[in-house]
Parts: sequence; C-alpha cells; structure tokens
Amino acid sequence: MAKDETVWNPGWDAFHANPTAEPREPEVVLEPLFWGLFSLGGFLTAFLLPVTIFLLSFAVPLGFWPADRLAYDAFHASFQSLLVRAFYFVLIVGALFHGAHRFKFMLLEAGLHKHDGALAFVLYGLAILGSLGALYLVLKGWLL
Repeated sequence: MAKDETVWNPGWDAFHANPTAEPREPEVVLEPLFWGLFSLGGFLTAFLLPVTIFLLSFAVPLGFWPADRLAYDAFHASFQSLLVRAFYFVLIVGALFHGAHRFKFMLLEAGLHKHDGALAFVLYGLAILGSLGALYLVLKGWLL
C-alpha cells in the first residue's frame, strides 16, 4: 500500500499501521469500547426485542400464548426471577448504547464534527443514566 493511501485509514491513529511513522497523540481511547457496546446492543436488540414485542403484544390476541400469563400477577411473579430481570436489563442497556452510538454518528455525519466530545458526553451520559435507572429497577424489590 502506498504511503499516501494510508492517510484516509481511520484505523491509522489507533493501530499505527506504519511503524516508521512518527508517533502521534492517541486519539482513540474509549471508542473501541463504545463500538463494542454498539455491536452488542444491536445484536441483542435485534434478536431479543422482536421476540419480546411479539410475546407481550401479539401472541395473546393471536392465541399463541395464554392470556393469564400476561396478567399483572403472573407477570409480576415471573419478574421476581433474576434471569427475567437480567433479560430486561440486557435488552434495555443494549438498546440504549446502540441508539446513543448510532445517533452520535448520525449527528457527526450531519456536520457536527466540532462537537464530537460534547455529543459523546451527552449521548453516552444519557445511556449510562438510563442503564443505571434500569439497574435500579431490576434490583428494586429483589435486593433492596
């Protein structure tokens, strides 16, 4: 690969593809973590959210699921299980981080490159606050 072709490479700063180049200030610190959360959130949300929506919204009217299982008492009793609480926690947290990352890069593509740090702080901060809220609701009544 010619030297001028590596300039466009977004991984240049993170991986230092050319070992003879002068070392630069690392620009990528938390970005791989947020890309991982984006990927995990997208994967889990794509698989778990449609099933959850189908079971909670469409399965009873179509006769695939007994109506008494979605009654408040039955749902409340099943929500006491740690596995069910963990399922909803992972679903909510994954969707929050996936949405925050996607929205951040949508705004960056729209031309808000100057505000990259502020966008990351606000959007990931909201995702973290939402995750802490979900964690509180999951642990409320189980540990507290």
